[in-house]
Amino acid sequence: MSTPLGSRARTRRLRLAVGETPLPESKVDPRIPAAVLVAEAQAQGVADARKHVLDGWSFGAPDAPRSAAFDPSYVLSLRHLRDCAVQSALERHVEANARTAHLREQSDEAGSFMDSARAAMNSLAVTAARTREPMAGTLEADAAVDAAQDVPEGGDPVWEGETVPVRLVWRLLVLLLLVVAQTPVHHLVFGHFLEDRLAPGPIWALCGSMAVFLVATPHVSAFVARSRQATGSERRLTAGVVITMAFWVAVVCVLGWMCGAVLSLQREKLAPLHVTPVTVVLMFVGGLLVAGATSYLLGLSRRHPFQESYALHRERREHAEAERRLVIARLCPEHAAGGEEGEMGPEPFVRAIRSAYAAAEEAYFAALTQTVGDPSFTEAVQHRRGLRTEAEPQPRPEPVPGEVPPPMAEAVQ
Repeated sequence: MSTPLGSRARTRRLRLAVGETPLPESKVDPRIPAAVLVAEAQAQGVADARKHVLDGWSFGAPDAPRSAAFDPSYVLSLRHLRDCAVQSALERHVEANARTAHLREQSDEAGSFMDSARAAMNSLAVTAARTREPMAGTLEADAAVDAAQDVPEGGDPVWEGETVPVRLVWRLLVLLLLVVAQTPVHHLVFGHFLEDRLAPGPIWALCGSMAVFLVATPHVSAFVARSRQATGSERRLTAGVVITMAFWVAVVCVLGWMCGAVLSLQREKLAPLHVTPVTVVLMFVGGLLVAGATSYLLGLSRRHPFQESYALHRERREHAEAERRLVIARLCPEHAAGGEEGEMGPEPFVRAIRSAYAAAEEAYFAALTQTVGDPSFTEAVQHRRGLRTEAEPQPRPEPVPGEVPPPMAEAVQ
């Protein structure tokens, strides 16, 4: 259902206003770059090392189990800020989705209409295919069965897709050319009867209006006949189309009779051409019929109403989805990047936040151990973080007969 132009403009202004109103500020900004966090962590690690805030025993005894109680306070604060940043990112995403919920509903509604139109077209295609089904046992039937078996589950083996209709610009151009071509032909008839009563301008205007009538009537009839195949259309339109085309044929016949009457008065002009008035009348009526048939075919050169519905709602869905992405990009650009299958979500950004804070934690420990420069301190840090475990005692190798053991060999030397 179409909406007025003013309503569309107001709706667009409301959508833009929703996108221009910023989201509330978060307690912990989730958009802090990883480079900033790493630089701060390195500076804090150097400062703690120079102040001797930590030593090798600050991380517990070597045999003590791993526990967060042995982690430095700065690392604990980084983890707390990380959790707050993740929560803020999720809240911003939820708020952005809430503001664009109407666009998502429009997109989903258009998608459901697309599915319905596609199912209807597939049903019509199946019906049409069954009417021209080949006889069983023939090569065509076997080929059709093989083609149907090759189609994956959930596919559409019958409906080939959307047709490409004649564009409106070309249709209008052809109709205009038909009107221009018919106008001088009508002047042959009306100019003979009205040249003594009207000026040339009104006569040409009358001829042009008659040409427009004879061209537009079949086009509108074909348009109505094509729209009649839509669901919920008025079935009594068929009678109107038949009556309209009957009057159109009657007008063409009358114009042909009038043309014959004019030519019968001017036989002396046709005698040198060896052309009879009947031939000219047949050409006149044939030209009108060809022009009307062309106009009728142009009226039919549209998609099936189900295909038209499919294309219309696809355009509406794409438009609503584009506006939704634009609004989300304005509200929180960090969530505008597509995730899996192009779906916008907080998962990629949350992973980036966790990676940034993990890099900051690594940078803090690296700066701390590098500034202290004590191997025992470095070993305690690595052991507590699980990067290094105690070396298990290795079994001594059995002595080979005739070979001097290594200690005895060193003593002999």
